[in-house]
Amino acid sequence: MHRNTLSSVCALKLAFILSIAVSSLNAAEALNTIEFLGMTGKLPASWVEEKPSSSMRLAQYRIPGSGNNSNANLILFYFGQGQGGSAKANIARWQSQFSKPEGGSVEPMIEAMDVNGIPVTVVELRGDYARGVGMGPVGTSAPDQILLASIIESARGNIYIQLHGPAATVALHREAYMQFIRTIKP
Repeated sequence: MHRNTLSSVCALKLAFILSIAVSSLNAAEALNTIEFLGMTGKLPASWVEEKPSSSMRLAQYRIPGSGNNSNANLILFYFGQGQGGSAKANIARWQSQFSKPEGGSVEPMIEAMDVNGIPVTVVELRGDYARGVGMGPVGTSAPDQILLASIIESARGNIYIQLHGPAATVALHREAYMQFIRTIKP
């Protein structure tokens, strides 16, 4: 009888541990569907929506980091039909805003893909980042930053989706960003 009681207690403990693990897994996978410019995509529920700080922003989110000044930002830009420049021009501009800690330019990693029939270009840059509107660095650069930028070629014009911030935070959320990009559909 003692053996059966011990087995039951062990089975209950295992069931409890498994239910906690499943709850944690489901929480980690919780997604919110967002709509923008006639398209949808799925973002992690932990990404905090903020009021866009400019009329050129369709949406913006704060991605929590693990310490002070460690948050990253996700921004969806839209400048209008035929506006915003070519993929090549934007990549050159983003590249000009990055430098290696010891000086010199940073080479972008570029991937062209098809997402649900939509042409997408994904660019990744890492280094010291002086984010600005035009060519070249603007102001003091922030060290060890990553920019993941996607150019979505929609029927209404290009949409530019950027995840940028401290390298540790962006690296932690890189796969979630790529999953978001892969879920975009008209």
